[in-house]
Amino acid sequence: MVVLLVAAVFLAGCTATRFAPGPNQPSVKPPVTGSAALFAFAPVEGVPLPILQALSAALNREAAVQHLNVVPNNDPSKVYEVRGFISAVADGQSTRLVYVWDVVDRNGTRLHRITGQEAGGVPTGDPWTGIGHETVNLAAKKTVAQLLQWVGG
Repeated sequence: MVVLLVAAVFLAGCTATRFAPGPNQPSVKPPVTGSAALFAFAPVEGVPLPILQALSAALNREAAVQHLNVVPNNDPSKVYEVRGFISAVADGQSTRLVYVWDVVDRNGTRLHRITGQEAGGVPTGDPWTGIGHETVNLAAKKTVAQLLQWVGG
């Protein structure tokens, strides 16, 4: 099931995450796999609204195309919550979209981490101005693919 993530990303509040694997340790084997793995994306803070909306739309599209089961963040049937940390970093004459997604269980224990960075365009001052739809779409595509790979989908 694919739902709009836009509402979820606008909700306030970050919650603490207990980390099971350390920063350099491998992921924990997913306790729920395949089509039974229901993901919900937690609100992402500190990202400009246009980028946040583009990311939400891209994640929804990719979830539908790649058959990742996504439910609203407040859905009690969710098995995993995906918490994102996203930034734009100036890199000389270009920018990079840097992202970290922590997949946590219902108790807030991190089970899996996805990290990546995608090249953006030339910024005009603020690094976020160098992040376009192509960059966001690529990050979403890779994120969904890695989530599916983790749960064996």
